[in-house]
Amino acid sequence: MILESLGIPVPSEIILPVFGLLIARGVFGFWPGVLLMAAMQTIGSWIGYAIGYYGGRPLALRYGRWVLMDERSLGHAERWFERYGPWTVFFGRFLPVLRTFISWPAGFSRMSAGSFTVFTFLGALPWTAFLIWVGVHFAASLPRIEPILSHYNLLLAVLAVLIVIFFFWLHLRRRR
Repeated sequence: MILESLGIPVPSEIILPVFGLLIARGVFGFWPGVLLMAAMQTIGSWIGYAIGYYGGRPLALRYGRWVLMDERSLGHAERWFERYGPWTVFFGRFLPVLRTFISWPAGFSRMSAGSFTVFTFLGALPWTAFLIWVGVHFAASLPRIEPILSHYNLLLAVLAVLIVIFFFWLHLRRRR
């Protein structure tokens, strides 16, 4: 979750439901798990905020390509931030692409670290709780669908790799 919130393409849409499976098995409690994962997102966001605050836009543009950030995506996040201010940090946590990069423009704009932390944590809570809840409820169906899915494990793994490769290819193609 720290890496995902920093902008590295590690999708919370997969991590959090899997964490929900662990909760369903009794490894963690639901609310302690939600708070832990929201805290991890906040820590990753602090790193992105610090990069934006100390390195500025030039640093993000120079090294952002390693985390699939380009001029277009960064500009989009900046425009939202200029238009809606600190609420962009809160509501940006619900938008799949914006959520991973909103910390950088918050740092560029010199948003107060306290406000940033509060809006980040509060924005991470609903997203985190929902996706963990999905995983917990999926766990109840798992005994019925696991035998079916077991026949397609290799196919699903290959498909997942192909999807990641496709998104990297799209990103590189768009940059050219």
